[in-house]
Amino acid sequence: MSSIDKLLVVGFALFSFMLGMTIAYYDATILRDPPLHYEIESRCLNYTKKECYTQADIELIVFGKVLYYDKK
Repeated sequence: MSSIDKLLVVGFALFSFMLGMTIAYYDATILRDPPLHYEIESRCLNYTKKECYTQADIELIVFGKVLYYDKK
């Protein structure tokens, strides 16, 4: 096998690996539904626009427990 043939084999293997990693990344990040914690954080951020809830109420509604205790 000449050096050009070895270079072509290595180049093809590298191209195949990079193509496979690109397809796997696209499938894992673009095509999948977003993780559950994104929905929970988004819900928490949307509740803060309402005047009738305190931060502790929002944390109880969204997370089920108070995460940050406000000392006054």
